[in-house]
Amino acid sequence: MKQICILLTKYSDWISSLVYYIGGQGYTHSSIALGDQPTQFYSFNYRGFAVETTEKHRRRGVRCSRLYCLNVSDTVYERIEERIRYFLENRENYRYTRLGVLCCVLRLPLYWKNHYFCSQFVAELLSESKALRLSRKPCFYLPNHFIRLLETQPCLAGMEQDII
Repeated sequence: MKQICILLTKYSDWISSLVYYIGGQGYTHSSIALGDQPTQFYSFNYRGFAVETTEKHRRRGVRCSRLYCLNVSDTVYERIEERIRYFLENRENYRYTRLGVLCCVLRLPLYWKNHYFCSQFVAELLSESKALRLSRKPCFYLPNHFIRLLETQPCLAGMEQDII
């Protein structure tokens, strides 16, 4: 057994403020990490595919965060690791989509090749790797949607509040 971690954070830029009010308040950004003591998180932001650290979040003014750690099989872990490696090697081909966030809020499915928003990326990794069974398509997940999903999982190894 290995662990993956999902980090939920709250930013204060304009798109995050929109997600905050429309998405049920709470968290506005999500990212995923490998291992039980993560130092790097992977996600999408306005610059595209991003490698993030807790220090980077602090510098950007994050004060509210929640970290969920999940026990996963070696196979699931390797699938996620392989997919992240692919994104790292091809990061110039991927873009962030604000339109995807808007469509998510409006419940309109949008699959735009090589375009992601943060929670769509995390949901897709969880679904494709078979780490979790999702109740909706990845394009319909906002950061707050992960709370109920993750807290009800038998594979939940732990949760930490305000690690940033």
